[in-house]
Amino acid sequence: MVLEKSTKNSDIRIKLARYFLKTEVGENLISVRDLASLFNLSIGLVSETINEIENAGAVKIERRGYRGSVLLDKSIGKLWQISENEPLVISHTLPSNRRYEGLAAALKTIFINAGIDTYFIFIRGSRTRLNALRDKKCHIAIVSQFAAEGLCKQDEKISLTLPPGSFVSEHQIFLNSPALDPKQGLTVAIDPDSYDQSELTKFEFNGNPGTVFKKVNFMNIALSLRQKEVDAAIWTRDDMEKEIGREFHNRELSPGTRQKSLEKDTQAALVIRSENSVLDTLINEMVNIEEVLRIQHEVIEGKIIPEY
Repeated sequence: MVLEKSTKNSDIRIKLARYFLKTEVGENLISVRDLASLFNLSIGLVSETINEIENAGAVKIERRGYRGSVLLDKSIGKLWQISENEPLVISHTLPSNRRYEGLAAALKTIFINAGIDTYFIFIRGSRTRLNALRDKKCHIAIVSQFAAEGLCKQDEKISLTLPPGSFVSEHQIFLNSPALDPKQGLTVAIDPDSYDQSELTKFEFNGNPGTVFKKVNFMNIALSLRQKEVDAAIWTRDDMEKEIGREFHNRELSPGTRQKSLEKDTQAALVIRSENSVLDTLINEMVNIEEVLRIQHEVIEGKIIPEY
């Protein structure tokens, strides 16, 4: 019986913590009687558990007698600890440039400041990061808006989209010789694990006579160009900036390709499992887009050292 009571107490703590997470400060609370009916538990147990959560500093409630109760304040970090009892895990692309580092640093700063332990796992390729989300190896997968719209399944959702330039500055065509014409038959690098890179490459080069696609891990794009294993590749300007004009020559994507991507390849999207409504609420309550961009910009400019 003690074990049964302990399990019930734990379950009701989780349910109430999730309820408080989804309730806005200043909002009227459901009555204890109605909560007890909703959870099929005794009024006494529900009342006792609310008091425990309040005494732990997770919520502050104003009781107004017959007028009901109002949520005056809440600690998102403490409520997350009660409801999930684990750190927040985010999968992100490899931190190969300051823009990626800045995004990671910004999100970690926001969640840590709210009292939520946050860890990143760095995984190459948007498809692989979304698979990590499906396998429940992470709570959030960061991909581009373009990849999210192309790859998300029905049980996944885009919780938040950041503005253009938040994921990459832009994708460009990189050539190992200025004399090469992208419309002629070229050997072109393609990385199937990267939705953005592979789709943009197909948009840009499909239909060009004599084009040959060669599978290349995006981490090896610069090396493959340098060793002339490929003639051309589409990749991010952020990662290739230092090589432009020295070893490689860059060109803008064609208007047709840009029209298909609509800059969504440059926007960061936070993807979660659709069932996780608590996390969806948490992200949209906590993540201030202007603050994310401010921190990211300071990392890009070298004004702060990123911690993630």
